[in-house]
Amino acid sequence: MFLKTVSTGSIGNCYLLQENNGETLILDCGVPLKDIKKGLDWNIRNVAGCIVTHEHKDHSRSVKDLRNMGIRVIAPYESGEVHSMHFKLGGFDIQAFEVPHNGTWCNGFYIKTPLPDEQRILYMTDLEYCPYSFKKQHINHMLIECNYIKDMVDPDLPNFQHKVRGHCELQTTKGIVEANNSSDFRTVILCHMGLDTCDNDRIIKTIQEVAPQSQVCVAEAGKTVELRTDNCPF
Repeated sequence: MFLKTVSTGSIGNCYLLQENNGETLILDCGVPLKDIKKGLDWNIRNVAGCIVTHEHKDHSRSVKDLRNMGIRVIAPYESGEVHSMHFKLGGFDIQAFEVPHNGTWCNGFYIKTPLPDEQRILYMTDLEYCPYSFKKQHINHMLIECNYIKDMVDPDLPNFQHKVRGHCELQTTKGIVEANNSSDFRTVILCHMGLDTCDNDRIIKTIQEVAPQSQVCVAEAGKTVELRTDNCPF
C-alpha cells in the first residue's frame, strides 16, 4: 500500500491512499481537479471514492467536480446532524469521528483495508486535539497534522487565534501518536505543516521519541510513502 501526497498545507490538502491492486481512496480534495487527476496519473477508473474532513476550501475545493465525474464523495459535515458515521468505499471500510477545529465541524477517519492483508490507517488533520483513543484497534499507519511548534508562533500573526485553537501543535501530535502506539504501529506521516511555524528535523526527532519502531516522515507534494506492516518499515 502507498500514500501519495498531491498537496499539503494551507495551499490545499489532498492525499491518495493506494492499494497494491491500484484501488485508490482520495483523502481530502482541497486542490484543483487537474492536480488530483495528475496525481492519479490521469487514471480515475480505480478511484473508490473521496472522503472530506471539513468544509474549508483547502480541503473541499473539488467536491463538486469529483461528483460531476461520477466519483462518490463522503463529506460528513454536509449532513448537519450525524457526527460519526460508518461506510464503505470500494474495499475501504471507514469510520468517521468528530474532532474539534475552532468551531468548524471536522472529522477524522479510521480506515481499514480488506482481508487477508488488512491495514489500519488513521487520518486526522485540522484538529485541536483528539478526544478518542484507537489503541485497541492496533493502528498500523497514521497521517496526522503537525501544524506548528508553540515557540515558533508569533502571537501577533493575524490568524494566531485560529492557529492555536484549530490546529495541532507538536506536543499535541506527539501525545496522540504516543497514545495510539502499539506493536503494530509502523508509519507516521506528518501533514498540514505551517511554512514558518515548523522545523521538520525537530518535529521528526520529537515524534520518533514516542514511536521508535516506526518510520516517521513529512508529507511533501509529489512524494509517495510505502505503507508496510512487516517489522522493518525502512
